[in-house]
Amino acid sequence: MNLRDFWERGGFKVLAVARLGSCSYSLVLYVLNCIVAGIDEIVSSTGELSILLGVPEKQVKIAIEELSENNILSVTKKYSKTLILKMNLDPEKWKNLRSTPERSKRMLGDAKNLRSLIPQKKINPKVKPVKISISSKEALMFPKKMNTKSKKVKEDDDHEKSEINQIIDIFSKYQKNNIDIKKELNFAKLLLENHSLDQILSLIHFFSKEIPSLSMLAGAWFHYMNKYREETAEVDDLNAFRRKHENYDEKIRALATFELKKIQREKKNITADEELLLHILMRHEQPRKQLYWALKAKDKYPGLINFLSQAKDSVELT
Repeated sequence: MNLRDFWERGGFKVLAVARLGSCSYSLVLYVLNCIVAGIDEIVSSTGELSILLGVPEKQVKIAIEELSENNILSVTKKYSKTLILKMNLDPEKWKNLRSTPERSKRMLGDAKNLRSLIPQKKINPKVKPVKISISSKEALMFPKKMNTKSKKVKEDDDHEKSEINQIIDIFSKYQKNNIDIKKELNFAKLLLENHSLDQILSLIHFFSKEIPSLSMLAGAWFHYMNKYREETAEVDDLNAFRRKHENYDEKIRALATFELKKIQREKKNITADEELLLHILMRHEQPRKQLYWALKAKDKYPGLINFLSQAKDSVELT
């Protein structure tokens, strides 16, 4: 179950009436924020969480115990201090939540009570039968009765008209004087025969003050295209630089994942700090920075010396 399903099933509404402790709510919101950022599991400790949430470590321990008992958080302990936290996004599986201070009331975790909080799909009891006017031969050969005009051809025509209208709409916004719509429609169609819609719209946006008509754009396409490439070369270089470093980050994550699986397969003994480092490299937004600082303190990770050396040779850290 993803965050959208959690929202549609009334997860936030259930949390609103659950009457958890303030620290528990802070921890749940922190975990939800991590899920939005694409991190499903959090590898941390009560000491680190207390610093992040700004509360005493004792309160963090109480919050983790409460959320674990309520089945909101799945908590796995590693090497006594390291915790792996994962949120259960199915509110129907939560239990022992206090929806009311009255003990005579049902617990919120009761599935019957949850039906009042979680939106239910409306079911129409009266379903009208569908009338089918198709011969036995057509039913055997085709899933639907075919129209005289091919459905695909009609869709292609509608798609072309939509793209032409987009070009005309964007072009018209930049023109101070009235334009000959019929003439511009013909040139918009001519441009689409040879170039993609994205390219056409990009040039219109970029040279809005220099193109008085689409006929000029069609006639001097290569001139405008070359000029566009020259003036956006710097932006392209920055994008290429960004993509290169994103590839480095992905490579470090892949190497860390492979190394952890290899250690687990060969049943090698590593310290809690070494395992935590591998989890951080696998999940951090900027694993290259984490690798840089790990190399600075590599004596702390004797079991990962070969891995750190291999990772360093595989990417650029500067």
